[in-house]
Amino acid sequence: MTPAVLRSAAIGTVIGALPGIGTTTAATLSYDVAKQRSKTPEDFGKGTPEGVVATEAANSAVSGANLIPVMSLGIPGNFAAVFIILAVETIGDFSFGPQVFQFTPIQQVEGFGTIVNANLVMAFGMFTMMVAANLFNWTLGGVLMGFLSHLVRIPKTLILPAILTVSLVAAYVQDGGYLGLMTACIFAVIGYALRRLDISILPFVIGFLLAPTLEGLVRGSFTASGGDPFFLLRSPISLVMLALAVYLLVRMVRQARRA
Repeated sequence: MTPAVLRSAAIGTVIGALPGIGTTTAATLSYDVAKQRSKTPEDFGKGTPEGVVATEAANSAVSGANLIPVMSLGIPGNFAAVFIILAVETIGDFSFGPQVFQFTPIQQVEGFGTIVNANLVMAFGMFTMMVAANLFNWTLGGVLMGFLSHLVRIPKTLILPAILTVSLVAAYVQDGGYLGLMTACIFAVIGYALRRLDISILPFVIGFLLAPTLEGLVRGSFTASGGDPFFLLRSPISLVMLALAVYLLVRMVRQARRA
């Protein structure tokens, strides 16, 4: 499992360093890559260890790398990062942004001279806490794993209704009404249709997560450009990114046709 762990950890680290993309995307992408590189892809979806390792290694790697966009931009990629932001805001005296990682002394305090960046000290405190949390995870988590392994003995006829009930209750509580239940059922139908059609759910997940952020950025750029409809074509960087997107789309279509 070592090659799968290293590959999935690398995927999770790269995905985690991108703003706005969380563990779901990393786990799904890592699972698809592991399935493509496997000699027995038909075993995926049936509890094969390669699939479990691929999703969990990527999921774990996202947490550390996601601190990059959280600290430098204040943009979370998963729920753990959201809790970190809320915890830091309750502490106070911490502002997210590029100035967090300014290593040069920036403040003069009477009686103490020049001190280092206070935000940087707090950021490294968070890094230290994450290292300690991982140590506890390896020790206590390893002990608990032996007890949790007995869950696989529970029949599917019992555990699947329980999971469905908990998921629907969470959707009801989070959205505060039947709208959450209806939304969950609609996406369940969409997911079932995609699986029946053998369509990868990864593009749908990425689009669902990034569409609101992308729309807000496009609106802001359109307003800043004075209402220019061709503002995306004015910058060389945007032209390169658009050309790359078109190239990848054409390449995917060609690969699909060959398959």
